Amino acid sequence: MNTTPQPPGADPQPGVTVTKRFGAWMVTMYRPPGAIGSGGPREIHIAPTDDADPQEVARGITSTVLRQINTAPPSEDFAAMRSLADAAEMEIRDLGELLAAMPGGVTDERLAVLSALYVHFVDAGERAPAQRLAVAFDLNPATVKGHLRAARQRGFLTKVEGKAGGRLTEKANATLRGMKHGAGTEEV
Repeated sequence: MNTTPQPPGADPQPGVTVTKRFGAWMVTMYRPPGAIGSGGPREIHIAPTDDADPQEVARGITSTVLRQINTAPPSEDFAAMRSLADAAEMEIRDLGELLAAMPGGVTDERLAVLSALYVHFVDAGERAPAQRLAVAFDLNPATVKGHLRAARQRGFLTKVEGKAGGRLTEKANATLRGMKHGAGTEEV
């Protein structure tokens, strides 16, 4: 098992990657943090092995090959995934406690924390992450959406056109790191 998913040509991302060989094919399955109980893997990459029979490769990925792929993680992989999920939950809980302790207002720190929580829900596959964030932390949904819009405008969260999503920017990460080191909040 490799805990640093790296599908061909992709940047490393947090989560769990399981790589298995099926005949002439190497199958890499990726599960993001927080997606343990949500069924199968989020991504599957299939590529011929270096020592694959050229005739098998020429036939391509057949339905027989696909039926051989078991997307359920083996027990040792599940244990590793569970520990990553627990770590992600701990971070969400810590961020939630931090958010609850913050004064109201639209501070850089509050926007960074909201953005980080939002990204967690997006990565977990939530269909309506802003709504889920509002419900999880007893916030007004309209306020959450407004704050996320402000987070994008101020450069804490990247934009994704027409759908939920986005990534934390370096500015958001730097603000969160500063908060962990005891930096105070500053109204802007």
